[in-house]
Amino acid sequence: MVLRQTVCLIFATSFLTGATFAQEAGTLVDDRGPESISPTSKASGGLVQASAPPDPASMALLDAIDTQSISLQDFAARVRMNTYDDLADETEKRFGRVYLVMPPPVGSESGPSQHRQAAIVFERSIEPSGRARERLEHFVLVDGILSDYDHEAKRLVRRRVVGPDSQRDPLRLGEGPIPLPIGQRKADILKYFEVTPAPPIPARIFKDAEGVVGLHLVPRPGSEMADARKITGIDLWVGKTNHLPIAVEIHERDGDRTSVRFFDPSINAGVDDEARRWLEAPDVDPTVWRIESK
Repeated sequence: MVLRQTVCLIFATSFLTGATFAQEAGTLVDDRGPESISPTSKASGGLVQASAPPDPASMALLDAIDTQSISLQDFAARVRMNTYDDLADETEKRFGRVYLVMPPPVGSESGPSQHRQAAIVFERSIEPSGRARERLEHFVLVDGILSDYDHEAKRLVRRRVVGPDSQRDPLRLGEGPIPLPIGQRKADILKYFEVTPAPPIPARIFKDAEGVVGLHLVPRPGSEMADARKITGIDLWVGKTNHLPIAVEIHERDGDRTSVRFFDPSINAGVDDEARRWLEAPDVDPTVWRIESK
């Protein structure tokens, strides 16, 4: 999978929390789980709901994630992203940082913000051959626009992923085109995924599985993630006691997979100058950079 597609998937599955937004993709399930909602057909534009609720352990973990998400204001972590190409049997690694900032509450002095703000910056990569490269690549989502800065190629691509007046949240799991695994709500996860316990975290991602719990998410039939993105499942692992994200892995139908390992994650520690630098989408010199809008 190419880097740009991978980053979109990370933005869409790496940050599981969000406020309630207007319904645009079917009926939102409530905290009782999908068994309490009447099934909707794919033909009617809704999702096919499962009749059985998740197991008690998975429900308890969903509750813990939901509680953490309600109080989330900001998130930061160092990351390692591994992209595995099944056909070539090769893995490329990238190293960087990720940031997320929630909008201020409605009615606050700073005024409401329509969407959450997020950024991923990669500074180093290791190619399948083992060759290490220093290359700065910066992705930032602000006001529904995803800006992709390739500093080596001097190329900026801006993509509007959500309309200016839309209530869709581009980071909302299952709905937005850019899913992130912190900051999602329990109801959203149950709406778009069938939930079971995740398998033990693989040693290639994290060598010490003690104190790690997780969820295995399978996109429901009729969801955009299942139909358009060809994703067969997402594994999300968190700390057993603090529920901070440890890793997320995305599995595709063709055997490709993408894993993101989080290091030193912090929640509600405030936004420092370094984070603010990357959470902005600055203009660049059009005489030096190639700028595209899509």
